[in-house]
Amino acid sequence: MFPSVVLRSPGMVQKVLKSFQTEGGYDMLVLPGLKVVNSEEGRVRAEFTVEKQHLNRLQSVHGGLLATVVDVGGSLALASKGLYATGVSTDINISYISGAKEGQVVTIDCRCDKLGKTLAFTSVELSSNGRLVAIGRHNKFVAQAYAHPENEIGNKK
Repeated sequence: MFPSVVLRSPGMVQKVLKSFQTEGGYDMLVLPGLKVVNSEEGRVRAEFTVEKQHLNRLQSVHGGLLATVVDVGGSLALASKGLYATGVSTDINISYISGAKEGQVVTIDCRCDKLGKTLAFTSVELSSNGRLVAIGRHNKFVAQAYAHPENEIGNKK
């Protein structure tokens, strides 16, 4: 569970998620139902319900969608640290453990493992019905992201 830590601004995570869902592009198309259920500094819990559009040909949640969730989840973990601009992906990986079917809720636990001057490291766990669905890591180049005017934290020079 989440320990008691004060979030810089609970609104930042929601603001970044809204940006993903309204600014157009891929994230808006595939994850309009993603919602944050809990956030604190360095950690975010979110969820979505698997829809028909999320399925592969064998009627299980598509691995590409889960990789997108790891991408977005890592970004939300960085938003919980006060970054609106969450950097550029340098590395992303995912291990698929089990599937999820249409109608099931997938819970996403996102954690910022380290936020440095240049790089950030995040971990994302996806589960459904008490079973681990996938685990991922998402690393990002953040040096230039610190200059964004909507950030709650400044440049770390």
